[in-house]
Amino acid sequence: MRNHALPILFVLLPLFTQAQNSAPEARPIVDTIPSARDVAWPGVITISVDASDVTRGIFPVSETIPVGAAGPLTLLYPKWLPGYHSPFGKITELAGLKFSAGGRSLPWRRDPVDVFAFHIDVPAGTASVEAQFQFLAPTDVSQGRIVTTPEMLNL
Repeated sequence: MRNHALPILFVLLPLFTQAQNSAPEARPIVDTIPSARDVAWPGVITISVDASDVTRGIFPVSETIPVGAAGPLTLLYPKWLPGYHSPFGKITELAGLKFSAGGRSLPWRRDPVDVFAFHIDVPAGTASVEAQFQFLAPTDVSQGRIVTTPEMLNL
């Protein structure tokens, strides 16, 4: 006579071990993006775009952002664009993002809730932050509106 209890025990064993695991729990959303304020910006933001590679549509961008003080800085990629009635900014066209100040690399964090927001800690004595990235322009109409050709640039 065979003992059938042993195979049943092995079948039920995973059910007992899973019961001890904790269930997923939602974490509260913490808004880490400061509220908008109507204050003068401490300087002029400058931008340089090399739009010469129209074949691949990869355009290196350098942006200098003056900062008023050391401490936390939140930078937002444009989400709401003029002429659109919903958030239409294409964050997927942003690549290779790097920040620096005074020639030194600055670590950055993407916001855990809003993917258009980037957090940086500005070191003391910093007058401006340099952002380096690539803009990935569509090269075929199936990818979006064509903004560059050898004869035209829509920047």
